[in-house]
Amino acid sequence: MTFETFNIFPTTVYVGEVNEHQKHKEEFYKVYPKFDYEETCADNTVSENLGKPFIHLESNLDPLFAEIASHAKKYTCEVLGYKDIFDYVITKTWLSRARRPDNQIRWHIHSTSHISFVYYVNIPPNSHCLEFENTCTKNDLFKAMNIEDNNPDRTMVENYNELNAETFYIHPPEGYVAMFPSSLSHNTKFKGGEFKGERLGIVGDMSLILKEDQLQYSMGYIHEKYWKKY
Repeated sequence: MTFETFNIFPTTVYVGEVNEHQKHKEEFYKVYPKFDYEETCADNTVSENLGKPFIHLESNLDPLFAEIASHAKKYTCEVLGYKDIFDYVITKTWLSRARRPDNQIRWHIHSTSHISFVYYVNIPPNSHCLEFENTCTKNDLFKAMNIEDNNPDRTMVENYNELNAETFYIHPPEGYVAMFPSSLSHNTKFKGGEFKGERLGIVGDMSLILKEDQLQYSMGYIHEKYWKKY
């Protein structure tokens, strides 16, 4: 039997190596105390809700965030194929931290930005992975067809792959930055093994702003010089 298949509409996650990671790491630890936070039952994995989402404003970290912005441009233009018409604006940055296996972040999206990123500052062995959810599973021929079950006799999928998986996870090494559309649902998940130390990342949101002379587009944010705040 002869047949042909077309795999369409993928979602692309970008992972790139950051140059001079050790230098950036040393510079970050100089300001880490300013953004440290007391862990509670409500705030034990991220510092976002504690009123200090501006790590990117630290002047000694300018080289790091400039490189992260260059990765965002590569992701947007070279990987996804968009025109070089945007400036890349980091709007928020905060800590993502895990010191215990149960320090896991629940499913969520970043609703106020275009690109979200994680810079992996310190990654011990068996650290939590970054997991993504497939919220548009058109290949499940009926609802719940692709759900995993601990009992293999009750799992309908023979082999999980990009065509039928409901989730996908990555585990970038220290010194790398991961980027993905902010609307992509994600969480962190402990996959097992012996975990000691501190999994530490800088998470950030980024908006794409049309360059100053790009006013012919009906969609997207125009340059901030034309904004008027009341």
